[in-house]
Amino acid sequence: MLPVFMIFYLKVETIGDRNYIIALVALLLSILSDLFDGKVARKFNMVTDWGKMLDPIADKLTQGVLAITLGIRITEKIGSPLMWVFLGIFIIKELYQGLMGLYIIKKKNFVQAAKWFGKFSTGGVDMTFFALLLFPNIPEHVVKILVWMIILVIVYSFFCYVLYHIGILNEKPTWKTQVGIQIGVGVCFILIHILIMAIIILGYYGVRVI
Repeated sequence: MLPVFMIFYLKVETIGDRNYIIALVALLLSILSDLFDGKVARKFNMVTDWGKMLDPIADKLTQGVLAITLGIRITEKIGSPLMWVFLGIFIIKELYQGLMGLYIIKKKNFVQAAKWFGKFSTGGVDMTFFALLLFPNIPEHVVKILVWMIILVIVYSFFCYVLYHIGILNEKPTWKTQVGIQIGVGVCFILIHILIMAIIILGYYGVRVI
């Protein structure tokens, strides 16, 4: 679905035209498949280490394609390299996770599945991307706020993964306590993210939110 999305979205001339609809449908199908693949695997007892590795890779491919595609459009609109800053941090984080994942498999014979903070990061980034796709006329300063928000979400997730990996490699139970603290902070962070974005978008479209 991702090549279909990218090809058609870059051809969009006006919001609501045929290319725009096809691109959004392709993206929606991609995200829905990601939401239900794990449920199907667990339901029919088809969970595998191979699947655990492929699932987060699919998430990252989606975010990477969205970042590149939106980066092209957003850079044209606001003349700022912010989206490319996000993409750079995103690539560094994913390279770290991939290399560390391979190292942990070699050292501990353990395959890590996607963690909750990774899922929060994916959800926050996807939500922001959807807002940018569905509301292309959002003012430039609002676009910059949204992009900075997803940069912070990615950095936060990166930090959580570093702590998680340190705990695994040291074989100490303290990482569980760290993760417990991270859960509370992460939930608050994502809720604030949702609230701010809702206020920005609804406020822009003239809906009174206070």
